[in-house]
Amino acid sequence: MSRKALAVALTSVLLLTVAVAAQIRVDVQLVNVVATVTDSQGRYVPDLKASDFTLAEDGTHQDISHFATSNDLPISVGIVLDTSGSMERKIGTATRAVDHFLRDIHEDDDIFLMTFDDSVQVRQDFTSDRDKLWRAMEKVRLGHGTSLYDGVVAGVEKVRKGKYPKKAILLISDGVDTESRRNEDAARVAVRESEVLVYALGIAPEGGFSSSTTGPVPRTGPGGTSRVPTSPLPGRGPTIQLPGGIRLPIPLPGPGRHQFPSPTNPRSNPDALDMAVLNAFADASGGRAWLITLDDRRNRLQEALDEIADELRNQYSIGYYPGHDLKDGKWHRIELETKNHNYRVRYKEDYLGK
Repeated sequence: MSRKALAVALTSVLLLTVAVAAQIRVDVQLVNVVATVTDSQGRYVPDLKASDFTLAEDGTHQDISHFATSNDLPISVGIVLDTSGSMERKIGTATRAVDHFLRDIHEDDDIFLMTFDDSVQVRQDFTSDRDKLWRAMEKVRLGHGTSLYDGVVAGVEKVRKGKYPKKAILLISDGVDTESRRNEDAARVAVRESEVLVYALGIAPEGGFSSSTTGPVPRTGPGGTSRVPTSPLPGRGPTIQLPGGIRLPIPLPGPGRHQFPSPTNPRSNPDALDMAVLNAFADASGGRAWLITLDDRRNRLQEALDEIADELRNQYSIGYYPGHDLKDGKWHRIELETKNHNYRVRYKEDYLGK
């Protein structure tokens, strides 16, 4: 064989090898986990390394193949805003707070504005131009009804088309669903099947909650946060005396109850608010939910948005290659911890192979 023929043969083998390797890499897709780590005081923990974490899928240890911090990475963000009639006294405060939030996050973030009342509308498509977003918010007019579930599904579908791998939705509402074609389960499944962080802000009826019930509503579970009891602790608030010296707490309105007033018939009670629903969306995504009351002393909505902006800049992106086909149609459970057990880790705890 001539030197020229040998060179051609070697080149062909090399190209074939590269092609096969590339095909294997395409077929075995990366699973990416966005993790928020806090210490015992609730402060974000910076400067961690891949070696500080342990990771498992379905009980099997996984090697971390990709690790990055999110402080300098742009994301795709969807603002999904309730524009029902009950927002009339709150919409000005909400839009100004959102504008401040948008100018505080990464300048290259790709953002859209979507509203929902009796229908869902995209008011501004993806853009990094904050002035365009502000002009779109200024043009918002309130409607009737609350298509909360349709808004969540549409927001998730829209943000998944964003150009950045990390994606989040900011959901702001002051009511329960009255108009959606979809139900709560469909909206929750849409969130759970996505790789989208949901940050939900529930704006309480004015005067409906005391100032002590505002702020993030604590949760529980493998994600690492703690839950507020669903009723007052013994010795706190009114109780009923039972035989044998047992005192049973009487549940009160507030974040422990999740609902105030009761949204049994939301059409007859437009000021109802169901935090259980917003918490469910946040939990399914690895995000958070806040219960907000607006008063003259503190801008609690702005405080929550500032905390979200801070959190988005203090997260870790952790990736691994599982040993199975990612299109297997099965749910897989993720277990992520830090080796320092004083830290808490919040993340999306499962994903659907599809």
